[in-house]
Amino acid sequence: MTDTQREQKQNHPYKAFFYPMRLALLSAGENFMPLAWWTPVSKNPFRFLLAMDRENHTLGLLRTLGEGALSFLPWEEREWVVRAGYLSGRRVDKGKRLGVALRPARRLAHTWVPEKALAVYELKVTEWPTDGDHAPFLGDVVHVEGSREAKERPILFLGFRDFATLGERWRFRP
Repeated sequence: MTDTQREQKQNHPYKAFFYPMRLALLSAGENFMPLAWWTPVSKNPFRFLLAMDRENHTLGLLRTLGEGALSFLPWEEREWVVRAGYLSGRRVDKGKRLGVALRPARRLAHTWVPEKALAVYELKVTEWPTDGDHAPFLGDVVHVEGSREAKERPILFLGFRDFATLGERWRFRP
């Protein structure tokens, strides 16, 4: 990296002070990847907004299949969830390589989800055309399943290669 590139990188306005973000696993077909850039954007209809790098293999699968699923796994599964982001589904079958048992989604025709997921949101997706280095998608939720444990020990992404889980709980009482 040249001095000019280093200076441009340091002066870039993007600063990730909004972390931590809850890490999800996005499945499309039999491929999956960790994803922190997601958020609910509507309750009725129930809808999520997802964003992923335009170079990502999963992006092509979402475009082709028009479906995907957001799954939430417990802290204890963090190693393979994160490692999935360092493998390309173009070159390897991530489920086999990482030893992850998958099952078919309930309401999607082509997508598989991890058996150990504590919560799964199955989505019909449409791309939201815009510029930028990440492609945004809207996902209409067509099926939800989950357990109360999904809130207990989430995988939180702190940025770069740092992760955490919850260590303290507090309930506001007005």
